[in-house]
Amino acid sequence: MECLLPESLDISTVLDATTQYQEWLATHEAIHLGADNVARVDAAGIQLLSSLFISAKKNQRTIQLLKPSDVLLEGIETLGLQEVFELNLKSESNPND
Repeated sequence: MECLLPESLDISTVLDATTQYQEWLATHEAIHLGADNVARVDAAGIQLLSSLFISAKKNQRTIQLLKPSDVLLEGIETLGLQEVFELNLKSESNPND
């Protein structure tokens, strides 16, 4: 299932996002999240997104973050959640790359 994350992943959108994420999990399909439009994030938004990933994995569901924006990547890295999202960010890769 192709899904698009909203432009804003922050405390003001957590309630609506929770409902949306539950609907995505209820489909029992692989979830591919388009994340290139995300322009604003905070810890609450990233925490909820990480909860979606953890829930999907616990239920043996395929979930993937597609084209995450720089803002989203920075937030994930700041919170140290790269492993949850299965991301290999610059700070973890070979500096000669």
